[in-house]
Amino acid sequence: MKIAVSARYLKEKPDGGVARFTYEVTRRIVQKNPSDEFILVFDRNYSESLLFGPNCKAIVLEPETSNLLSCYIWHEIKLPELFKKVKPDLFLSPDGIISLRCEVPQISVLHDISFYHRPHDLPFLTSLYWRYFCKKFACHAARIVTVSEFCRQDISSYLNVDPGKIDVAWNGVSEYFFPAGEEEKENYRTALTGGDPYFLFIGNFSPRKNIPSLITAWHLFRKKTGLSHKLVLAGGRLFLNRKTDRMICTSPWRDDIILPGLMVHQDLRLMYAAAEALVFVPWFEGFGIPAAEAMRCGTPVILSPVTSLPEIGGNAALYANPADPEEICNAMIRISSEPGLRESLSATGQTRSQMFNWDNTADRVIKAIEKVSLK
Repeated sequence: MKIAVSARYLKEKPDGGVARFTYEVTRRIVQKNPSDEFILVFDRNYSESLLFGPNCKAIVLEPETSNLLSCYIWHEIKLPELFKKVKPDLFLSPDGIISLRCEVPQISVLHDISFYHRPHDLPFLTSLYWRYFCKKFACHAARIVTVSEFCRQDISSYLNVDPGKIDVAWNGVSEYFFPAGEEEKENYRTALTGGDPYFLFIGNFSPRKNIPSLITAWHLFRKKTGLSHKLVLAGGRLFLNRKTDRMICTSPWRDDIILPGLMVHQDLRLMYAAAEALVFVPWFEGFGIPAAEAMRCGTPVILSPVTSLPEIGGNAALYANPADPEEICNAMIRISSEPGLRESLSATGQTRSQMFNWDNTADRVIKAIEKVSLK
């Protein structure tokens, strides 16, 4: 079987959930299926290290998809032309965008459809693009893969897609993540915060991540407890961050807000492990990879009780209403003042996180491919 894969998000150092899924799943499906031929279709120059086996080759297809127009040209003009030449049996798009003009059976990986529920979290044209085309992608795809049962139900009901057409492939946790010893954690805290404990957020800075509510909750925590816990906000800027920027700049404890920026994936382990807790309270989340990674490192997690996060955290998390900074603050106080709770969440989280395994994710994607190939 000849399988073409969109490699637009395939990078040596993945910098987000879609890029991480693309890297981990592509690597595994190439290696697990040595008798199949894989064509990785890049929109830019690539590293040879991303060719994961002798059954794998790359094609660079211009233009680079750096804006919506070039993205449309790439998928609707260039990709059909390429497929007439290379004649793949199937096209897999880990980033969700497929070609509406290709006759080749296609699998779209829709990580979530938050742009329907929260359209104003994205720039206007980006939001419009996704809201216009996503229903078309869902109808045209031979199958859809998504990353949680919540998303499966959401896609099915909102886009009027037969749930039998949608496969769930939970995201995984990379092998880099495991608990750290006390000395290792203490040394890391000393380097990062001067030795003070800290609450951690990891993710992109976009409105749906609800960072302003987290900052407000941390302010309440500092006022109520008098403790010196710092706040570490790790990740890259994405869209529409004025409110977050303003809150950081005007915080009475601005010097205690640490902004390390994008982190190399392997370096995140100690950042998770040394934290008092991961506080991850978004308005909407298709999966929430940071929650699973933190649990694997033995770090307690405070999560929103909405969308997919209860499916990920189960009984291994504290939950707080994302609209109520007071409730988030109270969960932070419990974590900092109840060592028994902290230890219980750590142990339960490590056990639960074993459910999220990239090998299992890849196997689910392979099954989706097999369902299409057997038609």
